Amino acid sequence: MISPLFSSSPPYIEDVEYNKSLFSTKNGLFDTRGHGILRVRCKEFETPLYRFAYMPMRNRGEIIRLMLEEAEVPYEVEVIGFKDWEEGVKGTTPQGKCPVLRNYDGKGNDLGQESAITRFLAGQLGLDGESAVERAQMDSLYCLWFSTMRNNGVSHDGNEFSVAALVDAEGSKSEGRPTYQETFRINDLDKAGRSLLILDYFEEQLSKSSGPYLINAKPCYIDFGLFYILFELSEPSNVPDFSSKFDLPLLGEFVNAVASRPQINDYLKSARRMPRYQRDKSGLSLYTYVEGKWSPAHRRGGEDNLG
Repeated sequence: MISPLFSSSPPYIEDVEYNKSLFSTKNGLFDTRGHGILRVRCKEFETPLYRFAYMPMRNRGEIIRLMLEEAEVPYEVEVIGFKDWEEGVKGTTPQGKCPVLRNYDGKGNDLGQESAITRFLAGQLGLDGESAVERAQMDSLYCLWFSTMRNNGVSHDGNEFSVAALVDAEGSKSEGRPTYQETFRINDLDKAGRSLLILDYFEEQLSKSSGPYLINAKPCYIDFGLFYILFELSEPSNVPDFSSKFDLPLLGEFVNAVASRPQINDYLKSARRMPRYQRDKSGLSLYTYVEGKWSPAHRRGGEDNLG
């Protein structure tokens, strides 16, 4: 059945089989084919509230997926294989880019751009604060996160923040490290040094919050952005002990607090989450799929702590 919210619909796909198929692609993302719909919390004939379109990876879509999971709303993921994207689906998007939120206004219009979708859904899902002051504070932190940990939207590993650089960095105590405020725009730090600047900044922000999240006791959209970057940092192949290695105890507690939320924990351990992809030691994205914490080959009982 095609939802009345959407004028057309690719075929439905099953999450477990689809997740398995991604690991069989020789060249990862660039070999993916298929254009289908993963339904999340959608009972038969139930109308999903949102349809989110993106390629089969985490990247720009992960903060959005985490918000939808946190809100526990019925939604669809329109998964677009890279080959299908090149061969025509690209032309169905507002600016020739994804992610896209389909029919976001109920009038048939699609919304493009990661930040616009994030802010729109945060408002729709009640994840953008309870006052104008809170919303401004969240927006400020989001802008800072985007310009540093997201490298201005260009890459998830770049000059401002690099997991690869932190993998090879020596452990250090936070005392004596320069602060973000002292070094912004004027510094000769390497990638690891700049990465520690922003980690220290968010550690400081958590020390000022009533916690365990950045603003208050309820998570908001910027929390999910910070979380998925830290989750990747804490992968066994990266820096699983980042909080002790770099003296960031509050960030360690934070990532565990988010991962322990029942709806988030269920998502992280599910096949409906897209797999991570491989990166070169330089930080260059190789886009071949690799296993990670709680992905199919690594699901097991025991210690769940991150960081």
